[in-house]
Parts: sequence; C-alpha cells; structure tokens
Amino acid sequence: MSDNELAISVVSKVTGVPKSTILSPSRRWPAVEARMLIVLLLSHDGATDEATSWVLHRKRGAILKSRHNALNTMDISKVFRDKFNRVKLMYNEQKSLRVS
Repeated sequence: MSDNELAISVVSKVTGVPKSTILSPSRRWPAVEARMLIVLLLSHDGATDEATSWVLHRKRGAILKSRHNALNTMDISKVFRDKFNRVKLMYNEQKSLRVS
C-alpha cells in the first residue's frame, strides 16, 4: 500500500467517509472535510500539490485552495484539529509498521 492509499484509508476510517465518496465530485461537507484532511496530511508528509492532485483526481489549483482552507479551518475548529491529529497519528503508526 502506497503512502497515498494509506492516507485515504486512514482518513476514511477516522471520518467514516468511504473512499468512493472521497474521490467523487461530491461537495457535501463530509467529503470535502475528508479531502481537506488528506491534502493536509500529504502536505505535511512532503507531497507536492501536483502529486496530491493525481491522488484525488482534482486540479492542482483545487488542491492548493483545499490546503489553504484546511490550514484556516485548523485555526478555528477544534473538531477539525482533533480529527487531523488522529489521522496524523494513525497514518504515522501505519507507516512505521509497514516499514519495519
């Protein structure tokens, strides 16, 4: 499983949003929130906006906007910040288990 697939899987587990919905064109909040978490997670892991755009089937500009929105949401929403922290923790645990 690649880092990208792992990120989608972990976000899906934390948010309860299925992978198909995350990758769909849906603009409902749960799907948007899940994509924002993935964008932020992959960005923290060193992925470029272009690489993330390939993963989420979006244009690079949409990923850039999503990353900025996610960073702003982190500042104002404790719930979003807590979800991101859980996602980041699970992602890093799964990644370390895979490498060992």
